[in-house]
Amino acid sequence: MRFNRLRQDFKFISALFAAKLARRRVPLIAILGVTNRCNLKCWYCYGEHPYRYNCREFTTQELLEIVSQLHQLGTRILQLQGGEPLLRDDLEAVITRAHRLGITCDMVTNGTLIPQKKEIIRLLDKICISLDGPAMVNDQNRGEGSYLKIVEGIKLARSYGLAVRISSVLTAQTKEEDIDWLVNFCRQNNLTLNFSPSFDFTANFTPGKFQPHVIPEDKLRKLFRYIKQHKIKNAPIQFSAASYDIAGHWPFIYEKRMATQAEFPAGVHHPKCYHADYAVFIDSDGSVYPCCNFWGRPRWNIRKDGLTESIRGLSRQGCRACYTPAYIDRNLFFSGAAGVWGNYITQNLKELIWTKRVGIN
Repeated sequence: MRFNRLRQDFKFISALFAAKLARRRVPLIAILGVTNRCNLKCWYCYGEHPYRYNCREFTTQELLEIVSQLHQLGTRILQLQGGEPLLRDDLEAVITRAHRLGITCDMVTNGTLIPQKKEIIRLLDKICISLDGPAMVNDQNRGEGSYLKIVEGIKLARSYGLAVRISSVLTAQTKEEDIDWLVNFCRQNNLTLNFSPSFDFTANFTPGKFQPHVIPEDKLRKLFRYIKQHKIKNAPIQFSAASYDIAGHWPFIYEKRMATQAEFPAGVHHPKCYHADYAVFIDSDGSVYPCCNFWGRPRWNIRKDGLTESIRGLSRQGCRACYTPAYIDRNLFFSGAAGVWGNYITQNLKELIWTKRVGIN
C-alpha cells in the first residue's frame, strides 16, 4: 500500500507539471457526488440532502461511465461524496473501476455507516470523516448519538491501515476549546485534521428548510488565527499555516465569500484560483461546478450537456478568490508555493508512517 501511495503521488505531480507546461486544463481532481441521500441532518448542510429525495440517482452504469470519462480527461484523484456515499450498494464496482484506471480513490463520509460497509472502506486509498468536536458539540451539529458512531467508524478505518482525515465545520458556536479537543484527539490517534467554515449558500431546492449560516466577522477571524497558531506549533492540521493566514486576512467582510480581480484592493495578495482548471465538482444531480462556492447556480449538467462538454465549458465566472482554507491551500499548491509543497510532502510522509494497523484512544 505504501509503495502504491508513493507511485500515485508521483503520477499526480507529474500530470500537474505536464498540464501546466502545456497550458492545458485537466480535471486532475474530480469530486463526485454519488448520491443525493444522507442518513444525517446536519443543520448547516449546504447540500440540503434530506430534501433531495426526488432527485434521480445516478445508476451504477452512469457512475462507471463517469469514472471512465474522467480518466480519459486526465483525472488522477477521485473523491466520492454525497450526501452520504456509503448509502449506495454499488461502490465496490465504482472504486474497482477507478483503481483499474490508475485513479486514486478518496471518500468523504460522515463515518456512521463504516461498520456496515467494511468491505468498501478497505478498498479506498484515503478517507475523510466528519467530526465537529467532543460528543456534545458534534451531536448538536450532526444529530444525537452520531459522535459514538463516528468515532467507531474512525477506529475501524484506522485499523485497516487507512490514512484518515478529520473534517470539522466551523460555526458560530465553535469555541477555541473545541479546536483544542480536536487537535489533541487527532494527535493522540495519528489523524490529520482540517477546518472549513459553514457558509451562506444559495438554496437549491424548494422548500429548502436549511438556513444560510454566517459566522460573526470577528469570531471567524479569531478562529482562523487560532487554528494557524496550532499549525505553527506542529498540530496535525492538514492545510498550511499560510492558508489560514490568508483566510484570516480576507480583505472583505466574510459575508462576501467570493471576489473578482477588479474588486481586490491594490497591493493585496491572494493566490490565483485554479478550480475549473485542475479541479472540478460534480454534484449528485449532475450539475458541474468549479467548487462549492457556486452551489445553487449551475450552468452545466452532465445529463443535459455531457461530461466532457460540461468540464470544458466550466468557468469561474470572473471569481478571483475566496476565503475557504481548503481552496486556498489547493490553489497555493497548484501555484507551486514552496511552503505549501513542503507541508504536502510532510503530511504525506506522516500518512505513510500512520498507514498501519493501530488502536485508537
